[in-house]
Amino acid sequence: MAFMKKGGKDLPKLTKENMKMYSRVWREYIADKWKWLTLAVILMIVAASFDALLVRQLKPVFDEVFIDKNRASLGTIGLTILVLYLLKGVFSYSQSVVMTKLSIRVIADMQRDIFKRLIRMDNAFFQNHSTGEIITRFTSDVAMVKDAVLNSLTTFVKDSASVVFLVVLMFFQSLEMACVVFFVFPLGIYPVAVCGRKMRKKTKKNQEANEGFFNLLSQSFNGIKIVKSYCTENDEYKELDKTIVKMNKLSFSMACLHALQSPLMEFFGGIAMAATLGYGGWQIMQGNMSPGNFMVFLLAIVAAYKPMKNIANLHMRMQMGVASMLRLYAMLDIVPAIREMPNAEKLNVEKGKIEIKNVSFSYDGEREVLHNVSLTVNPDETVALVGHSGSGKSTLINFLPRFYDPQQGQILIDGQDIRQVTLESLRRQTAYVSQDVILFNETVKNNIRYGSPDAADEQVVAAAKAAAAHDFIMNLENGYDTVLGEHGSGLSGGQRQMISIARAMLKNAPILLLDEATSALDSQSEHIVQKSLEKLMKGRTSIVIAHRLSTIIDADRICVFNDGEIVEQGTHEELLALDGIYAQLYKIQFMKK
Repeated sequence: MAFMKKGGKDLPKLTKENMKMYSRVWREYIADKWKWLTLAVILMIVAASFDALLVRQLKPVFDEVFIDKNRASLGTIGLTILVLYLLKGVFSYSQSVVMTKLSIRVIADMQRDIFKRLIRMDNAFFQNHSTGEIITRFTSDVAMVKDAVLNSLTTFVKDSASVVFLVVLMFFQSLEMACVVFFVFPLGIYPVAVCGRKMRKKTKKNQEANEGFFNLLSQSFNGIKIVKSYCTENDEYKELDKTIVKMNKLSFSMACLHALQSPLMEFFGGIAMAATLGYGGWQIMQGNMSPGNFMVFLLAIVAAYKPMKNIANLHMRMQMGVASMLRLYAMLDIVPAIREMPNAEKLNVEKGKIEIKNVSFSYDGEREVLHNVSLTVNPDETVALVGHSGSGKSTLINFLPRFYDPQQGQILIDGQDIRQVTLESLRRQTAYVSQDVILFNETVKNNIRYGSPDAADEQVVAAAKAAAAHDFIMNLENGYDTVLGEHGSGLSGGQRQMISIARAMLKNAPILLLDEATSALDSQSEHIVQKSLEKLMKGRTSIVIAHRLSTIIDADRICVFNDGEIVEQGTHEELLALDGIYAQLYKIQFMKK
């Protein structure tokens, strides 16, 4: 059950093609917020200017206070520095608030778009992408894209502006010393770049490890009954432990690389500082520079260290962002196999006649599950599909709401090709009840009302009564307002099935699709629900799949599937008289009794 992707290539380089990803993110999520962005940039530049202004104020401190002993100027200088710090704090806070608001809006818009796109993906998509993979896209990938775009913008604008102001100050104080410093400082970029390359590889692997971690948790908890029934708790724990150990090793290795960058930058900064001290001291002794000018220059170097380091790391952050963008858009750009035609029209169901013509289908593109199947279901007719497991019954019924499309053939409802109508109009005309009951972490009332939000409480209760669910619902702690746990935990399989049937009854669609709808019910409940279903099916076109033949004996027609084909058709009596596959199934179920 445990799942983990293996390997991990280096993050993509910032090629012209990959940089289009940044353009796409800007165009889709940031361009319409240009007013907030412009305000943030202005605030960043103003806030960055105060670093140079504050450093500049230290010149009179050394020359007038420390050297000339001018006490009168001490108060003025101190008050000026205080005001500058206050203004810097105001502008920095304002910039942070504006960027935070912008970041929250960008993340929200991205998550909305991702969910809106994924919720419309076809069933095949969710079979090919694990829950952990999808959750990782919503969380860490979205956060990393935001970090790459907006935080990189903050770094680029604010830190670059700060460095520019400080560099101008350095050159203003001493052209010669500025040239010395800018010969030494670039040497510190190389070790940062080396660490960055290693960090990129480990970040990629760490993202995949997180994805595997989410997968493992999701699959273990969703399959908790299987885990317990096969006593594999220890095996699941061992898999989790392996994943955590791998994640910890990667995190520790990344932390070590990250921690190494600062000492390396500081070492080369120390070289620049030593060169400045040596040259500046000599200039002071020669009388070519005042102590104040020298200290301003020295402190400008110190102040420029952090923003320069941030700029040096900007390339790596942008590469990490491109990697997450590629992962996001690789998923979002998938074209669903099930989609509407450009000029799709609304489905009109007046009679409810279903025509399935020469349909063939394969899940894997090799083995056909259905082969050249044709079937007509007349208005108000109930057709039952029976046969051995894997013979193609559920696949056929899944075509009607277009959960899948056949590779060959055509399906018509009242003469309208279901591929030519809108998905919403098609699915609103069908009520589907599966043996795999899906309930939500909501109240019983809202679970029944799901898909029919305008239904009155009285209609909800009536549907529950028709599905034989009312009595057990009233025995729950809060009746219809009882909140069900995830997947309807706390209810029996039969109770969950009854709520699912009540939901379909409330929908009141003209076409009814029942896929083992009473499979989880006991004999007494099945008898009650079967009577309700018979009432529900009156005046509707119904297709019913059942393994228990007792539930479909009264069907207008029974179709027997075998190896993806319909091999027998007729009423219950006609098929018994035929003495074929249906008769054998009937004998197996009833003659033993």
